[in-house]
Amino acid sequence: KSIFPLQNCYQTRLRSSPNRNAGIDNAIAPSTEKNPKNNQIFFDIAIPTNSEKIPIGRLTFRLTPHDPQNPAYLPLHTENILNIASGKRRSIDPKATYVGCSFAFSPAFIQDGSFRYRWSHECDGFGRNAIRAADPVTGELTRWEEAFSDPERLKDCTHKCFGGVYYGRRYGDVVEELTRIAREKDREENVEVPVVLLTVPIHGPKSGTSKFSIVRVGESPREWGERLLLNSAVIGHLDCSADGRIVEEGIDDTDDSERVNPMDVLRAMAQQRMGLPTIINC
Repeated sequence: KSIFPLQNCYQTRLRSSPNRNAGIDNAIAPSTEKNPKNNQIFFDIAIPTNSEKIPIGRLTFRLTPHDPQNPAYLPLHTENILNIASGKRRSIDPKATYVGCSFAFSPAFIQDGSFRYRWSHECDGFGRNAIRAADPVTGELTRWEEAFSDPERLKDCTHKCFGGVYYGRRYGDVVEELTRIAREKDREENVEVPVVLLTVPIHGPKSGTSKFSIVRVGESPREWGERLLLNSAVIGHLDCSADGRIVEEGIDDTDDSERVNPMDVLRAMAQQRMGLPTIINC
């Protein structure tokens, strides 16, 4: 019997990345086109053991919709992670992807010294960006491996929190939106909504690079809460209504009784001891 309970829910085998990761678009700047389908990314997660990689599930994220009039929308940071996850430059640069990257855990986001529970899952990527942005000082385009910044947009979406700041979407706005959607779906007033945010670093090491974090703000201890977001920007949230299964192509996935809760995938990532969770497809 598998030591990973979620594994028994899947009808899957590890396979190579689909053709959607083999694009040849040489992106140099964020797209100006509005496409509602382009605000979603996913990561298929596995745990490596001595003999194999054991799939545990899929995490699907909704990115802040493309809207230049929305001050919380950060076009450079959002487009960068979207392009890396979709493999827009992977045929040109094999490192312009998240496939094969692992999640680490910051000691600051671990509940106690026994490493029993983690609230933030950090992925550095391979250090390759999928956009080139104009340097705010020189005006020259950044190199693919060079960090970028977007100071003008950050001015309009700065949120104070416990002596520090974070950027992008305000945590309270995400909670309000997800709660409203849950109430309309379940037709109940009192609903508890798990809030997991997708963030990128704005200050400190590896800001403006391929690095991102998955932060379980809603489940974290109350004294942490928004503190987990300091010096980063919120660019999306986990879609908890999405199916957390990894289903092999050609397999019937219409049986809702087999659906997996994405929160269970995250909890399995937090509690495992075999190895670092690794992205096997996106």
